[in-house]
Amino acid sequence: MIITLWWKCWAWKSTVSRMLADELWYEIISIWAIKRKFALDMWITILEFDQIWRHDPAKAHEFDLKYEEYQQSLPLSSKMILDSKMSFYCQPDAFKVFLDVSEKVWAERIFAEKRVHDANSSFDEVLATNKKRHQWQQKTYMRLYDIDIFDMKHYSLVIDTSDKSPQEVFACIREHFNNFIEQRWNNQ
Repeated sequence: MIITLWWKCWAWKSTVSRMLADELWYEIISIWAIKRKFALDMWITILEFDQIWRHDPAKAHEFDLKYEEYQQSLPLSSKMILDSKMSFYCQPDAFKVFLDVSEKVWAERIFAEKRVHDANSSFDEVLATNKKRHQWQQKTYMRLYDIDIFDMKHYSLVIDTSDKSPQEVFACIREHFNNFIEQRWNNQ
């Protein structure tokens, strides 16, 4: 059974995905891995690909359609975690998880990390940058697909990770996933 996963920044997605994959013997299919493959196929870097994707709506839509087609081609029975914005849309019968986090907490987590590749010099700058990022994502997918990727009705499970450890988030997903599988089995 496919699990789809979408998140807000710093909602423990990477850690929780690895924990689920290890526990369930699942493969993680990440949009970033697919972007890297497409970039290699185009003989450009992932940064160049990302710039094209962000600034050329036609190219962004072309990529999204390729990735959407790829995700839709996967059998629901696949043992995969699909890590992307549109995975809930591409696999409507999957177990669909959204990891939420408050703006304040995500900014605290990012700022505390002091990542070299981020040019954010203050907590307020981190907060503003990520608010813009989420607004851009929301507008882009609304324009391209007429879908609000932050509308929680799309998901089987929504978890606010603001006050939870990755282990607590993992346990919550695992419990709800087991219940989801059991219900599907009983309804057949």
